[in-house]
Amino acid sequence: MAYWWVNHKQTYRQETEGGYVWSPKANANGARNVSYDNLTRCVRGDVLFSYAGGRINQIGWVEAAAVTAPKPPEFGSAGDNWNQEGWLVRVNWQPLRQALVPQTFFDLIQPLLPERHSPISTTSGRGNQGIYLAGLSDPLGLLLLQLIEEHADPAVRVHLVVLAEEGEYTAALLDDMQQLQQVPLSTERDALTRARLGQGLFRQRVAELEPICRVTGLARQEFLVASHIKPWRACDNRERLSGCNGLLLSPHIDKLFARHWISFDADGQLIWQHDAAGEALHCWGIAGANQVRPFNREQEAFLATHRQALRR
Repeated sequence: MAYWWVNHKQTYRQETEGGYVWSPKANANGARNVSYDNLTRCVRGDVLFSYAGGRINQIGWVEAAAVTAPKPPEFGSAGDNWNQEGWLVRVNWQPLRQALVPQTFFDLIQPLLPERHSPISTTSGRGNQGIYLAGLSDPLGLLLLQLIEEHADPAVRVHLVVLAEEGEYTAALLDDMQQLQQVPLSTERDALTRARLGQGLFRQRVAELEPICRVTGLARQEFLVASHIKPWRACDNRERLSGCNGLLLSPHIDKLFARHWISFDADGQLIWQHDAAGEALHCWGIAGANQVRPFNREQEAFLATHRQALRR
């Protein structure tokens, strides 16, 4: 996964409404342009920051690799001197509830800007008109995400969770996000979105039943992750919000549990079968569950499904 910054003041509306970014393949004189070539380096799951008018107004996720495409007709007179053939990358754009003004945080951003092909001036913080799509370092990408997250709505926070995932899990989360857009009632959509993130009502209900991590014994809930037992995408809406369909787990334990490397039997004993899981637990000094107690009937029903998918 990589981070990208797109400067597209001229075509911001067309590209964000259309769900893409587009650039010619070369400059008008035929010379190569690194910021155009960068479109061919984008892969599914990469993160894009949309910069226009001095603000980052949207955040996006690459949905597919670049393809050759004609200049979008909706551009109209924008870029009259651009070549008619270029690169198009499909992007799932999400507007921010409050735009981020990079100049406001320039003292934090400036040291992390690339020495060459920077999206904004390394001295003034103003947009670099000669750069369309700029690659960012991981530290700069993560900094921008931290600055954005404070003002992000639930739809954007779903995608922030994606950044901690990889491979098939990235695709699953993106698909779940698309499903949520189809929920007609905004209140229900928000509750389900928060449940997908392990927040809100779902987390509260889980904490009432499972106040500490069963494996590590950690009781400080601000450090624990509310993880679904039965995968969110396999649940109906009642199951997605059920406190019996979740556990509060330490982050490293959640990583194993969510991917079915470990599970629990009906009595609350920690179980695993794959050698890789045993190796990880051994390195962490974990021989079994710290808190062993039986699950209730509804919890056990969810766990029975989870155990069926245990990696072997």
